[in-house]
Amino acid sequence: MRKELCTLIFGALSCLLLPVQLFAQFTETKADLRTIAEASNYEATSSSAEVEDFIVRAVAASPNITSFQYGETVEGRPMTALVCANPPFEMGQSDMRSIALVIGNIHSGECCGKEAILELVREIASVPKHPWLEKMVIVFVPNYNADGNDQVAKNNRPGQVGPVNGMGKRETTEGYDLNRDFVKLDSQEGRAMVGLIDKLNPHMFIDCHTTNGSRHQYQLTYDVPHNPSSPEPIRQYLREEMMPKVTEQLWNNDIKTFYYGNFDRNYSKWETYGYEPRYSTEYVGMRGRLAILSEAYSYISFEDRINATHEFVTICLDYLDQNDNRIKNLLTKVENDWKSQFVENGKAEELHLRADLQPFEKKFEVYGYNKDEPKIYNVDFVSNYIPTVSKAAPKAYLFSGDLKLIAARLRAHGIKVEELSEEWAGDVEVATVDKIERSTRPFQKHFMTTLDVTYANQNKTFQTGDFRVSTNQPLGRLAAYILESQTIEGFVTWNYLDDQIKEGGEYPIFRVNK
Repeated sequence: MRKELCTLIFGALSCLLLPVQLFAQFTETKADLRTIAEASNYEATSSSAEVEDFIVRAVAASPNITSFQYGETVEGRPMTALVCANPPFEMGQSDMRSIALVIGNIHSGECCGKEAILELVREIASVPKHPWLEKMVIVFVPNYNADGNDQVAKNNRPGQVGPVNGMGKRETTEGYDLNRDFVKLDSQEGRAMVGLIDKLNPHMFIDCHTTNGSRHQYQLTYDVPHNPSSPEPIRQYLREEMMPKVTEQLWNNDIKTFYYGNFDRNYSKWETYGYEPRYSTEYVGMRGRLAILSEAYSYISFEDRINATHEFVTICLDYLDQNDNRIKNLLTKVENDWKSQFVENGKAEELHLRADLQPFEKKFEVYGYNKDEPKIYNVDFVSNYIPTVSKAAPKAYLFSGDLKLIAARLRAHGIKVEELSEEWAGDVEVATVDKIERSTRPFQKHFMTTLDVTYANQNKTFQTGDFRVSTNQPLGRLAAYILESQTIEGFVTWNYLDDQIKEGGEYPIFRVNK
């Protein structure tokens, strides 16, 4: 009897001590993994070397955290990802868990996302059985533009409130804006990131930024894919189900938030950004995944921006955790519906290659200021892209074996490209170039190009070694969008075909409809 009583007492004491032990472990881990922002009282942000040091300490602090180098910057800095998983996650292996990819510092002056990600990693390291890791694998890239991160200056983002010791540059040292490089893949860093996205194929992608522009009352704004060629079920799910719940939770936590935008001069419109898949979230949406933009507000304190980003990412990850099966089923259905249409109908859905920006039908309340006084404006929410040029995706594309750079860039996206093993002849749809328009000034080192074309069927012969791209593949939608002659965002846009096109000539990528 005495032995049983002692056992009961010891068990009760152990239960009482467990929270104390966990709190002590959390406190110790927090002390070991303080961020540079915290240690400097939010006057500084971490260098790339300090981020790498944090990663080493985080991996040492928890068996649930590992890291790997997914690329290298032009200046030789490691591009490092942190993987939070229990049991460990094996890249490329079949895994039933939901996968989230969260990136920061794509624009290095917008450094709150980097610091918020490091805090999230610490929190996961502090809890041996973190509930997120029961059903999820979370991959964090805190310092995407590592070279730009270390080009610190106090005037890199004029008007941004802190950090007072300075922040990194927007572009890479080669002058590339990495959030304009997701299709053309000019940069070494961009190719590494798209390779990571392709290997992970995450169910949810979050890209953390800081916005300036219009003065408003929101600590953070967000957005989801606008491109009308992104799968409609995904865009509808984000707008009608996920983001309203995320928004409600943030407001409940005293963080005002709304869709990203800027006021016009008369405060009658709230207008979004572009729909081209050069942007990260538009690109990942085109790949058929949930993609979310986070934009903390430039004119609140650095500490408040970090906290708002931390809270936003936390709630989004909570949502994925709580709705994992539904999200996985949605994304699987989108992919299967795309592939099955070629077998069942023989003709794909229309791709919307160009669009005009229009307001939604109803007006929205947006929280702004009248001079320094808070004011709610009833505005047109200009965030609805209406298609103006559409074309059904063909069964496949054929092009010359001489266009090796096109094939290489497609493969860099993870798109399957075949080489013909024998001569093939048959009917193809040919686009004749009626008009070429090029920008008069360069953008990201390119003169943006658009084509007007006329289509006609012809019988053509293709040789052994020529390239074939089937659209009946998981990334068939993306392949079609960037290969089409009239797209707003493709290889023709970025001058990859300049020496192949002329007015009155044939567009060198041919559509196979049968």
